[in-house]
Amino acid sequence: MSALAALFVLSSAIPAASSQASSASAKQVFGAFLACKADIFSLLGSDRADFGAAVIGPYDWSISDGVTGQTIAFAAPVDVGGLPLTGYVQFEAVGIAVPHFAWGFEVERRVSDVAKAIEGMLPGARFVAQDGGALELKLDAQSVPQGDASVAPEDSYRKIVVHQANSPLRSLVMCDASKDRMAELAIDEETGRRRLPAAEDLFPSVRRPAVKTNHILDAFVACKPSFFEVLKAERRIFPRVRIEPWESPDNAPHIPEAENTYNETVTFEHPVEIGGLRIVRFLQRKTVQSGEPTRFAWAFQVAQTPDGVARAISAQYGVRFTDYWSLVDKDVGATPVSQHLTLRSYFDPDEQATVTCAPDEAETRDFRLPEGAETFGWAPLGPPPVSRGNRLINALLQCRLDFFEALGEERNAFGKVAFKEAAGPYRRDGDAARAPMRVAFEKPVYASGFMLTGYIQRRVNVAGEMKLRWGFQSPLNMSRIESTAEGRTGSVRVAGKGWLLDLETDETGYTPSPDLEFDEGFLGCTTPLASGMEPPKSGDLFLK
Repeated sequence: MSALAALFVLSSAIPAASSQASSASAKQVFGAFLACKADIFSLLGSDRADFGAAVIGPYDWSISDGVTGQTIAFAAPVDVGGLPLTGYVQFEAVGIAVPHFAWGFEVERRVSDVAKAIEGMLPGARFVAQDGGALELKLDAQSVPQGDASVAPEDSYRKIVVHQANSPLRSLVMCDASKDRMAELAIDEETGRRRLPAAEDLFPSVRRPAVKTNHILDAFVACKPSFFEVLKAERRIFPRVRIEPWESPDNAPHIPEAENTYNETVTFEHPVEIGGLRIVRFLQRKTVQSGEPTRFAWAFQVAQTPDGVARAISAQYGVRFTDYWSLVDKDVGATPVSQHLTLRSYFDPDEQATVTCAPDEAETRDFRLPEGAETFGWAPLGPPPVSRGNRLINALLQCRLDFFEALGEERNAFGKVAFKEAAGPYRRDGDAARAPMRVAFEKPVYASGFMLTGYIQRRVNVAGEMKLRWGFQSPLNMSRIESTAEGRTGSVRVAGKGWLLDLETDETGYTPSPDLEFDEGFLGCTTPLASGMEPPKSGDLFLK
């Protein structure tokens, strides 16, 4: 594959939101780069190449099995002579007629503008148009190959190629050289071939001046339990909140050795700007095993993409992330950012990010995770959480009549309910029978691992006997609802035998009622209705 063909698949660097000032060191580095010689890499690996590297990822090699490389996105554009550099790309092509190396920068300018600027930096240089809209500048074309007999003299080359990147407004300016021109590169011990330096060795993370960027963000990125002291002390900067505790649907509380996870979500009334991050939620989690907490994690949900979050953190702390959003190994311990900090993509509904701290057990020994209300104070937004979720759900799973009493006690948690006289689906149209009365909750309600969105009850005729079907609506499918019920009770439902206790929970679990039923988006009971007996009215259950 030719160098020109390879340029078609160079992955673009992450677009940055702001511009750094031009620096003499950046100009010197770029000037040395234009010579297209191997000694540039020692310069790129020095503190003089402080270009604010943010994310290191793999080069898109899908066009050829013989092409491998890396991309490095900068936290913000680096200006060199009017050319904003937004990232770096390098690759090596082997297993082809003329093995070669390519390395260079993505520039936030058109191809013609980049070529014109470089011609101004290299007196007498003139780019020549090539196929596909690329421009090429050959360097020392008359030189003799440097001692590599495997490359014929006519195949030896060193050149600069400027090609369009992922849009007409972005270009890639690449040095491209046949392998004989790169004799100074180190030899890989495994392959026996010369190789480009690892991306982690280029554009090193540089310690920023010891200036506090933001008190809360400084404490957060350190991923230490002391963060909660700072968060509580600074809670005045946060708007009003809604706090929702919820358990993992995979919890198995009747198995002491099982790991059970308990979460809290704190939603802010409006986004909060902290250190360049637009934070919309705070989340925290603890894992309990044999009655003792074993692991903790806490996170901010940010109304920015993971790319944007990585750039913001990199710009402030000089740290680099991998393409899967954890710290580059060589930066661990070199910056204030903890190795336990990770980024993840989160859709709500557009792409956002969660920035999570999950320290190891040694760092959280004897730590007690404060409840959301302890940290943020009283939560005035939205309905309050269910106060006795286990009582409510246990009564439902056993189809006990005290369920209706428990439901009435929790009516505040369901918020401003809406009574749907028209029939509504349990989960999707056609999933279940139509219900003549459906109570829709103001917001999803979490109780004992279940997400509940409404209440349904209706009379049904079962083999000539009138019965009442009652229970909760859920956005989950039937298999997910049933598996959560099994975990909550320590039981399993066996075909032809009904509910049986799991051996591990023989003394602590319980079997659900044989009247318990599951459907797509429904968890509830079908129980006998005595002659002349009226079922409880939905209005009486949910209206104050």
